[in-house]
Amino acid sequence: MSKLSVFLLCILAAIGFWFYSKGACPLQAMNQSSSAVSSVSYQKITAAQVKARLAKGDMLTVIDVRTQDEYASGHVPGSILIPFDEIKAKAGQLPQDKNTEIVVYCRSGRRSAIAADTLIALGYTRIYDMGAVSSWTYGLEK
Repeated sequence: MSKLSVFLLCILAAIGFWFYSKGACPLQAMNQSSSAVSSVSYQKITAAQVKARLAKGDMLTVIDVRTQDEYASGHVPGSILIPFDEIKAKAGQLPQDKNTEIVVYCRSGRRSAIAADTLIALGYTRIYDMGAVSSWTYGLEK
């Protein structure tokens, strides 16, 4: 390799480092955006915490992600039904504000976890998974 080639490689490396350190590198920008997306995740919440927050007057949107028949057999008072596999298709029924606090629950906790992940993928940032409806010991509405 000639001295000129080595010199040019050093110059290119210096320019690349400068762009990278200033945040102008496209690869660095891609890394930042993907880490921002992955930092949003849902949290677990207990039925007692949900009950206390609702009693305090906190604005929570509670979504039952089970089937219509399961919902009809008894659901958390004030909850709305959006089956877990229909969340994307029924996005119009979801709150417009992506920072709205949303609580999801199902029969065992499996579908609510899937629903929580779907809501995160749709851009919602404050998602809580209550898990199984059986943890709600405060009376169900029919």
